[in-house]
Amino acid sequence: MMMNAADAVSWATALILMVMLASPRDAEAVLGIPEFLEMGKCAKVPLKEDFDPVKYTGLWFDIESVPNEYQHTKKCVTQNYAWKDNYMNVATRGLTSEDKKVRQGAIMRVADKPTPNPAHMTVEAAGVPAAPYQIISTDYRTYSCVYSCLEYFGFRAEFFWIFGRNPMLPAEKIRLCHRTFENLGVNYKKMVPIVQGAPCPYSDKLDQMLAENEDYLLNILGPYQPTSSVPTPLPLTTAAPNSPSSGTVEEELKEIKEIVKEEKKAVQELEEKILLISEENLPGNTGESEDKEMMGDDPNAATCVSTSATLVLIFVTALLQR
Repeated sequence: MMMNAADAVSWATALILMVMLASPRDAEAVLGIPEFLEMGKCAKVPLKEDFDPVKYTGLWFDIESVPNEYQHTKKCVTQNYAWKDNYMNVATRGLTSEDKKVRQGAIMRVADKPTPNPAHMTVEAAGVPAAPYQIISTDYRTYSCVYSCLEYFGFRAEFFWIFGRNPMLPAEKIRLCHRTFENLGVNYKKMVPIVQGAPCPYSDKLDQMLAENEDYLLNILGPYQPTSSVPTPLPLTTAAPNSPSSGTVEEELKEIKEIVKEEKKAVQELEEKILLISEENLPGNTGESEDKEMMGDDPNAATCVSTSATLVLIFVTALLQR
């Protein structure tokens, strides 16, 4: 039985989907799909209330973040923010994984969806697709918790960061961001610490950097008044502001079970389809004549099969450009 072009594309696409569903690491190894791409929707995160972009300006250090193979700066990462009337100018410095110095500039504009809010900006940089930048929590003076996510066709690329005004952020501030992410259903354990401090090129002038930044913050924030306690995020059993109602635990469990049941059914049907196509259409031995028979008389069939192998890469591009 011969396989036409449409069946060949369906067969190859099904195999690609099976690899993606089986393991992100397998998908990355076989198809070059980034490991950070995963199934699921982006979290509906509440934004920092009454966010003031001017107070957010100045020097920040990357404390923890989700690994991103497309981000060049891996160590000693600093961000310098400057508000220019209606957008934020960002100067990033750091080291690559090979300890090569990197400098990068970007612009962050206030997103216009669903409604303009300076706590939700869009990052624009040369050679990099636009991405959201959502400030969830910050006291402007010591820490900031930031979330970014793109979703498409049931998959998501999710990133989040903890920033500090000092390269050594107090543990209580880090825990605050962790708990904030956890309350929103975001797995903060995906973040890894960023190397800062003594090993970094800025170490010999760190005192000067911090003093200049403190003088700057003094002008826009006033004298620093440390609080005796850290603001407590919403308890895990309470729905976050601006997020859908969580309902009862029983309702949530029932909904989760239904979703799992549907996903298992879809995967089973996909496996059966692939098995049927394999048994009916693939020859027992390899060879040029058999390959021709499998593809039928359609001269575009072979091209369709090889093209289908790039569908995921096209999907990733569409995801990032959305």
